[in-house]
Amino acid sequence: MEHYKLVISIGNYSVEISSHDKKWVEEKEIAYRDFLSSNKHIQKGAHPGATESQQQSPIGRVSKLGKMPINEFYRKYIHDGKVSSRPDIATFFIYYLEKIKENEEVTSTDVKNCFNKVQYPGWNKINIGDVLNKAKKKAFLNSVGNQWSLTITGEDFVLNNLSE
Repeated sequence: MEHYKLVISIGNYSVEISSHDKKWVEEKEIAYRDFLSSNKHIQKGAHPGATESQQQSPIGRVSKLGKMPINEFYRKYIHDGKVSSRPDIATFFIYYLEKIKENEEVTSTDVKNCFNKVQYPGWNKINIGDVLNKAKKKAFLNSVGNQWSLTITGEDFVLNNLSE
């Protein structure tokens, strides 16, 4: 199976899109190309004082997410109410760990630690295996052994929610 990858870097900002679905990657490439060609702040590398609306992309945020702590990620993208079920939140946490923190391996313990760090109510009583398996049934996650990763569907789910 072929894998398609697109990396766009301008100044301090970069976005990576990867998938086994060539059409999906091509659609995202067109969306970003159109966005970047119409946004002069991004073209110039966007100065640190640029407003969030100047950095808003059509399918995600072009920003320094790599330096964002999990608490801020949770507050900005999850806690506002759009994402409320534990399997969906766990999918966002795996996205954060894989794509933003660039962890090569994500375990169920890593996901449970995310619930702890954001002080999710009752985090220590969550059956994390059950939560992850429910996300797997939604086709958002894959697992091999105790290692969890996003599926194309899971990544698309997160990116679509980030873009709203």
